[in-house]
Amino acid sequence: MEGMKVLTDSKHQATLFGNILLTGIEGLRAEDYQFALSCNLLALEQADKIYNSDTKPGRWIDYYADVLWSHGWNRDQPGVEYVKSNFSGSVQQAWSNLANGILPAEQVAGVEAGLVSLEKQVDLLQKIKGVSDKVFDLKIVPVSYNVNGEMEMVITHVRFIKSSLNSQYLFWNISQSMTQLDIRARRVVISPRVIEARRPSVEAALRKQSTKIEQYPI
Repeated sequence: MEGMKVLTDSKHQATLFGNILLTGIEGLRAEDYQFALSCNLLALEQADKIYNSDTKPGRWIDYYADVLWSHGWNRDQPGVEYVKSNFSGSVQQAWSNLANGILPAEQVAGVEAGLVSLEKQVDLLQKIKGVSDKVFDLKIVPVSYNVNGEMEMVITHVRFIKSSLNSQYLFWNISQSMTQLDIRARRVVISPRVIEARRPSVEAALRKQSTKIEQYPI
């Protein structure tokens, strides 16, 4: 976007908080990326209080989008989901097939770069719920500006139930046998005008947040 200061000098690919990987740092103004991060921190705390994404992934992602809506994001577009029982194969390919239909190529590449960076940091990797357990649960949220100058995010929830516990790595570059794979996605959009109007209330809500969620730039 012409005249817009972006984070092209950032040394980080993404931010990990909870079980969420927020990508898209290099393409956004610093204050807009912070706004997106703050909104996601608020949504994560509230959604996790109401629904367990392990057992109710569909309700969790819808409630997450509802919280974002309460902070000014438009969530009118319908969700997309891929649910496959007795899945065996590449989760990377399954995610890419879904993502390529709803994300531009540069955002898909940004997510993959963020996951590669994450997988190299074993201490952070172990913080993701389910890496060494039966149920793997990761949310991937690419954020970017669209052609209309709005900021948009696609909340992507990847959950799979493993048939074995032998993986110490992310799913990205390996094939695994599992009993079920779920991938769900919801797109939300917000205009620059609404960002500016909502910025003070979002930051005020974050200051009052009862649970402080650790954030890890990667």
